[in-house]
Amino acid sequence: MNRLFYLFILLISLAFYNQSIYAQMGGHYGCGYLNPDSLEVVTVTGTAIVDTITMMHPIYYIDTNGNGEADYFLNFGPFWYEPDSSNATRPNNGDVITIKGGLHENNMMNEPMIVVYEINGEFWRDPIDAFWNNMGHYSHAGGHNGGGCNGYSWGWTNDTLQTISLEGTALVDTTFMMEMFYLDVDNDGLPDYFLNFGPPWYEPTSGSTRPNDGDQITIVGGKLEREFLPMVLVYEINGLVWFDSTLFGGTFGGGWCQRYMTNPVQIHSVFNGGNWMTMYPGWHGGGMMNPNSIFCQMLELYPNNIPFAENENILAGYEIGIYNPQGQNMMWGQGGCGGMMNFNNNIDYQFQYNDIQLQGYNIDESTIHVKYWNQNNQNWVTLNDAVINTTNNTVSFSSDVASNYIILTGNQVTGVNPEGDLVVGGYTLMQNYPNPFNPATTIDFVVEESSTITLSIYNALGQKVTQLLNGQMPAGVHSVNFNAAGLSSGTYFYELRVNGQSLVRKMNLLK
Repeated sequence: MNRLFYLFILLISLAFYNQSIYAQMGGHYGCGYLNPDSLEVVTVTGTAIVDTITMMHPIYYIDTNGNGEADYFLNFGPFWYEPDSSNATRPNNGDVITIKGGLHENNMMNEPMIVVYEINGEFWRDPIDAFWNNMGHYSHAGGHNGGGCNGYSWGWTNDTLQTISLEGTALVDTTFMMEMFYLDVDNDGLPDYFLNFGPPWYEPTSGSTRPNDGDQITIVGGKLEREFLPMVLVYEINGLVWFDSTLFGGTFGGGWCQRYMTNPVQIHSVFNGGNWMTMYPGWHGGGMMNPNSIFCQMLELYPNNIPFAENENILAGYEIGIYNPQGQNMMWGQGGCGGMMNFNNNIDYQFQYNDIQLQGYNIDESTIHVKYWNQNNQNWVTLNDAVINTTNNTVSFSSDVASNYIILTGNQVTGVNPEGDLVVGGYTLMQNYPNPFNPATTIDFVVEESSTITLSIYNALGQKVTQLLNGQMPAGVHSVNFNAAGLSSGTYFYELRVNGQSLVRKMNLLK
């Protein structure tokens, strides 16, 4: 009887250990959702140690000092992950390898963990990847955390979207804060499709949510064939609308401009129609420098995807691509980041922000300005003629130059303690607790007199996710619980609006 009891305890212990290991590999058990900004980039060389006994799938370590013992645990992501833009493979036991990755000291393993970015100089994965723009690959080989310059723009060369309906099991790679979603349709535990739900801050108005790992789901979307896994741009999930498929268009965030066109062509970023650029007839100007037709594309990136922007307070970042008929991005003609092209007349630009972003990032609206990266001088250049419309929350300007990278930046409001209580007109909004949180947190606020209040949650782009309160509240201290079980990890804002006055704070969801 005692032997059976101890065997039972051993099996339970191994089960928990199994979960802990997979937490390191992008699972849902407590060590996924790593913020790349908190990881120190390191490069180590040593001998690979591959444990094929302890777990169902191999566990990887590296011995850097030649004593035969593991010095680091290597996190290659889920066991099924493979890069589709390089020839990198997982090592064999005894291989001498060089690893570049993000160092994470605080984990459940005995050894510090390195999340692998490169192996033997070959790309493995990018910790901050604007995957919603990747029509050719789901992993981006252009560098890590905005350090590379290959860009995300690809032109018009994606295949025509084929509308399909699929059923299967959701597989969610949670190695980093920005989740990657896949679909297993044949129940073999391996991904058959990559699911593109758009950028992590995108939330539909229908109430539909992204799936959890293991959920049985039905997807309607547009399929793109790719070298590794087909990508499905999600239109519906479980019968609820996710994204209006007509907004993708045939060329996803781009359009053709002809030399002799007679009408303007306006190009929008796909997931926010308030961001656009307009090309006008006469752009060519004659001569042999420009082709007779160009394809123009505007993509919105995650701020961390922007190269060389570590010292900028970025509200939003954009990539502009200009392609010739042969499919070459003419922005890259001189190599490197931030190429520029001159045209015969001006291009009109508009970029959009909102009050939630301003307050959440503590940005002084009067200091918002537009910058572009100048490859020649290796610095960010401010556009002095940009017009800030604080009523419509837009930034607009005209220029005869198209720049590869454009950002909206601003100065932080001085004299504000981001961790202290916010007090306006006698109303107080406190920092949520815990913060970061998963999946629930508490928001406290104080009203001095009976008032009509609303308490709302917004995503990183300032789009409303949900409303927690809307009505009359008595004077006093109030506590509201917020459960974010249906939301993706990332930065969110909560706004307390009392009698026309607004207070906004930032909080972080780390699943």
